[in-house]
Amino acid sequence: MQDRDTRLEDHATPTPARRFIPVLLVVLLFYAASLPVVFSSHIVNGRAAADHLNYHEPVIHNFAREWPTPDLSNYHSATTPLYHLLFAGIEVFFEPSRRGFMLLAGVFTAALLALLVGAMRGTTVQRLSLALPVLGSMYVLFPGIWLLPDNVAWLGVLGILLLALRAGTMRALLLVGGPVLLLLVLTRQIHLWAAGVLWAAAWLGTDRACEPDVGAPLRPLARMSDLVTGLGPRLKRLAPAVLATLPAFAAIGYFVNLWGGFIVPRYQTGYHGGYEGWNPATAAFFLSIVGSFAPFYLAHARTGLRRLWRSPRVLIGVVALALVLTLIPETTYAAEEGRKSGLWNLVKAAPVIAGHTSIVLAGLAPIGAVLVAGLLAQMRPREAWIYLGAMVGFVVAQTASPQLWQRYHEPFILILLALMSTEVAADGPSRPGRWTGVWQVAGPALLGLGLAGVSFWTIATDKPAVGLPTGDFERSKEYEPLR
Repeated sequence: MQDRDTRLEDHATPTPARRFIPVLLVVLLFYAASLPVVFSSHIVNGRAAADHLNYHEPVIHNFAREWPTPDLSNYHSATTPLYHLLFAGIEVFFEPSRRGFMLLAGVFTAALLALLVGAMRGTTVQRLSLALPVLGSMYVLFPGIWLLPDNVAWLGVLGILLLALRAGTMRALLLVGGPVLLLLVLTRQIHLWAAGVLWAAAWLGTDRACEPDVGAPLRPLARMSDLVTGLGPRLKRLAPAVLATLPAFAAIGYFVNLWGGFIVPRYQTGYHGGYEGWNPATAAFFLSIVGSFAPFYLAHARTGLRRLWRSPRVLIGVVALALVLTLIPETTYAAEEGRKSGLWNLVKAAPVIAGHTSIVLAGLAPIGAVLVAGLLAQMRPREAWIYLGAMVGFVVAQTASPQLWQRYHEPFILILLALMSTEVAADGPSRPGRWTGVWQVAGPALLGLGLAGVSFWTIATDKPAVGLPTGDFERSKEYEPLR
């Protein structure tokens, strides 16, 4: 028995050499997928190219011309300016070509994938299979090809999440977490929600020695009284965590004062006036995307799903909550209200109930909620609370934005599913059955291949963005010849 336990422990915690191999492989896969596009004529085709050519590259060129004091008051991007400032500085000193910029931008996506795979547990094959959906998603692959700030922000989100989960001391959590959060919100202001992840980690503490076993379904979530015991030590940890996140809040406060809102003035009204407002269908949409991916991850949640099945009241409560979140807000397709693209295209094609509720979301959201609950139910309490807190914080932040697009949700969901699927249950690792073990690898791998197929089909069939009217502003720099 001792030898078996040792083998299982070694299986869950790979050696440094075994950890490096899948990291190298996923980076090579990314470059094998991205470089042929970078050096092809397709780099001027599609939505990602349009965003690159109409928005982000002109902003970089403008900042470079205005260097070292670029005007940050009203530029052509709805995000905070760190990404553009970084590349403007590179342009000032090195003057790379457009393809040179794209190659430099790809480094951030390679780093995102490397950090994700390096943080996973399991065998090389398991970790690569779970990384494939992230790599294959167009909402991750495209920012690795074109100049888009998305993956720099997701790298920061992943860093915050891993610090909260894995930091061994409060000092490490706060000394690293505070600066990472600041860089994150300077890249995309909406990710200020990640401060709550650091607060949650401080509240829960970094000592895992006294954690209770996960003996009952959703016990880490059911025993909420444990969260308010020992208030004195918890508050002593929370106070410095709040202080560590103040620079991020101060940075957002600076830009809110400069812009008179959370985005630059030009996008507060007019063509992009939809950036202001909120969307109460966010929780249902988030869970529905999870539900659409659920069949590919069920094998990873087998232990937690069994626990849910043995506790019908908990299972019914999870499904009921998902239905409430779906039935109360309007969940129909409405492009003018930000509900378009991705899963919304299926919603548009399917029937709706009383002109108010999508049957697609009503069906998928409970499935997504059950998968999330199953994954949480097999985790240690601390990890379960941090993952749940991250999801709630993300959904709350996205609810404050009316642009309820799949591109803002899918990368985060796929990253979460990859990490949650490799967490070790507190009652010890268990060896899956033959077919369960096969689907643990084959499920995410098939999803990744499917998403990659959609990505490359989109690249191959998209229309050129060059020459199309932008509709909302006169370009600050005309397109340059490809170099």
